[in-house]
Amino acid sequence: MTIQPRQRLKTMSQGRGDGRGFAVPFAARFAARINERDWEDFAFDPTQLANGLRDLVDALSPDGIPVTIPEFLAEGSLEPSSREHLRAAVEATARLRASMGDRVGLLACLPDPSSFSGGSTALVEVAKAFLAAGADGILVMEPTADAQSEPLTSLANIARFHQAVALGTDARQALTQVTQIPLAAPRRADGVAVTETDLPRDIDLNILEEWLHTVRE
Repeated sequence: MTIQPRQRLKTMSQGRGDGRGFAVPFAARFAARINERDWEDFAFDPTQLANGLRDLVDALSPDGIPVTIPEFLAEGSLEPSSREHLRAAVEATARLRASMGDRVGLLACLPDPSSFSGGSTALVEVAKAFLAAGADGILVMEPTADAQSEPLTSLANIARFHQAVALGTDARQALTQVTQIPLAAPRRADGVAVTETDLPRDIDLNILEEWLHTVRE
């Protein structure tokens, strides 16, 4: 019996991988293109964000999708625009969780803890909001070496309580490390793999499909 992506991610949260790649493309701009939406309107409207990401899943069947756009959270709680994207992304997560079932894993990708006025502790509070909304994982992007390890360890414990995974892009942190794989050089992965960068709006669909296939073959 085929195990649905969300259930695969839950298994990973228990430390039991299946030896296959779990492919998560950073393709929010492509999702906006599918819906023919302006990029910034898309990022700040929960309906557009949820609909676009749902259509992205329908078009590509990735294992997971990011529900946030880290560039809009880069200033953390300091900027009104960051708070607005955060609100939209949490609401979109709740809607996707209700409508998508086990078809896809939902990952809240958050910027370096230093982007938040409260540092790692504030990042954990933001992560809790996404987990409560139904996110299956939290991915901390490029945490700095001086990011406090204790709150990030707490994040891992909180995620586990929610049967979710706490991931990071840096092996120095107390988080499960994701594999970053360039779109132009796909390779087979074991565990969660993400594209190395945010993908452009006009990405070639065939190239993206080949990346997904290779990562999880």
